[in-house]
Amino acid sequence: MGGIFGILRRDGGIIAPSALETMRQSIADWGHDGSDVRLDGAVGLGQLRLFCTPEARYERMPIICDDGAIFTASGRVDNREELIADCRLQIAEYEKSKISDGEIILHAYLKWGEDCPKRIYGDWSFAAWHQKERKLFIARDHYGNTSLYYYVDTGVFAFASSYKALLALDLAPIEMDELYLAQVLVSWQAYHGERTIYNPIKLLPPSHCLTVTHDRMDVHRYWRLEDTTELRLPKREDYVEAFRGVFEKAVQCRLRSSSDIAASLSGGLDSGSVAATAARFLREKDKPLFAFTSVPLSDTSGYEGKHFGDEFPFARATAQYAGNIELYPVTAATTSPIQGIRRMLTVRNAPQHAAMNFFWMLSLRQTALAYGCRILLIGAHGNAGISWAGNIFSQSIGLQLRSLGWRTWSKEAAKRYAPVRLLNVCRNMRRPRDGWWKSSAIHPEFASRLNLFDRMLNAPDSCTPRSPRELRYRLIKPGGSISGALQAEIGAAYGLDIRDPTADARVLAFTLSVPDHIFIDPQTGLDRMLIREAMKDRLPDEVRLNCKTGIQAADLVPRLRACACEVEDALSELEGGHASSYVNVPYMRKVWGMIQTQDTPEAFRKAVTILTRGIMAGLWVNDFYDKKAYHFGRIK
Repeated sequence: MGGIFGILRRDGGIIAPSALETMRQSIADWGHDGSDVRLDGAVGLGQLRLFCTPEARYERMPIICDDGAIFTASGRVDNREELIADCRLQIAEYEKSKISDGEIILHAYLKWGEDCPKRIYGDWSFAAWHQKERKLFIARDHYGNTSLYYYVDTGVFAFASSYKALLALDLAPIEMDELYLAQVLVSWQAYHGERTIYNPIKLLPPSHCLTVTHDRMDVHRYWRLEDTTELRLPKREDYVEAFRGVFEKAVQCRLRSSSDIAASLSGGLDSGSVAATAARFLREKDKPLFAFTSVPLSDTSGYEGKHFGDEFPFARATAQYAGNIELYPVTAATTSPIQGIRRMLTVRNAPQHAAMNFFWMLSLRQTALAYGCRILLIGAHGNAGISWAGNIFSQSIGLQLRSLGWRTWSKEAAKRYAPVRLLNVCRNMRRPRDGWWKSSAIHPEFASRLNLFDRMLNAPDSCTPRSPRELRYRLIKPGGSISGALQAEIGAAYGLDIRDPTADARVLAFTLSVPDHIFIDPQTGLDRMLIREAMKDRLPDEVRLNCKTGIQAADLVPRLRACACEVEDALSELEGGHASSYVNVPYMRKVWGMIQTQDTPEAFRKAVTILTRGIMAGLWVNDFYDKKAYHFGRIK
């Protein structure tokens, strides 16, 4: 897919060519198939290319329009035919394959101006500079796997698909957003949105656009998933049929490729539905789908609890049932969890919530690339969308009581109908103030300095969700999710275009329009019924009707034991650096001792939430302060 970048001198100064070159070189991974820049006095724009569609090889941007505007773009447009018709482009049928997606975005912009983003579906970002108005406009897709960061002050505005390009410019002192770091450590996901861990660099969230001139800057959200209205159809079967049509379209439009296509296939419903549907369409083209499944190196039964740890048997059943899938296990035997964390810090220099997963995620992407695939299909956003479980309170009283029992039903009903203020008071009274930090690696003095406990108690997202929709919004984070940016940056590091049909704006809007009671079988109480019914002839029943969920990196504990020296080295690094003021290394060592001796779900949980997440955050902090010393105090 590639990326874009650019600089605007708001004070009217001239852009130095070296500045644009610095940006290009700092994110060269995004341009496996070339790059170009264009300078015009106070503005400079650039494009980095990754050829992942047949039409991409015809694209060369930035370009100058007839009115003197400069335009650059990157991405994939999923409604090409619709936009070609709507823009009334006079293109012979045989020449449609030669118009790139970037050009289609340009024509949409020329026709509809700043109103065009809501009409373009896919994973994309673009920028347009208007010399006469001295105005720069940038935009990002509805909810795709893209990223777009920016920095602004009175004299300069700069943007790029990776914040590495903005850090490389060294435009201003960079500060650590300590609250962001703390929120990652305690798994409080309020950091989603425009903030980054690097102040004052910001992320342009999905479904947002931005306009900047010499004296003003406006950020605007052009699409609200929350405005989706409820759909009323005569029968339950009608919802299933309508969903299948929307979902198939989302998968099919993501199969436009100039290379073989791979899929990350787990043992669950989301990635299984994506892979099975993709395989059907690829069979029509006489092409296979390459699928890769992360598999454990050792027995996971001690860590699973109510989940399952080895997803390969279920993935194999999906591949065999669907057909046209060449399935390969990925053991990640040569990449330890600590190596995965360190590698991820070079890919995306920021601490992450799911630090325990990077050893297999990066190995899987490396394997897909080795098989000659430039496209990787994933199903990362299904939990609140295509495989939403439904809420039992949307069903009849009889089913509620049968499913929950009288005692549980009474408690849950009270939560559902009691005043929000009363619920929050009761919940806050039950929360222990002493030792609450022990569920994470955060240093208690750091948490106290930020007054983190009270901040969490009084935050808007601390309130109990009042409806299934509200809960789903918290999972999806419309207009604020950083998940797509993470996937885009990992993909760029490996020369992959990562595509997620479950994050398609049309799929998300449709699934949110389905009444909640449709997601639960009124006879059996079985949940996730929309996707289960839609995949009746696509997935084997052992996968389709499985009520257990897989547990990622299930053999994390034995993998950590196998690289004990690396764990010890990492903890020693944290002890000897600035990280020791942010993460509680003595407590992490205590947890590490427990992980080395216990084969329990609790050992796995603490390996995830305390040890690996704490190590990643601490290594990042040390690196941050090392760079501070290198820059002689410019970074605060």
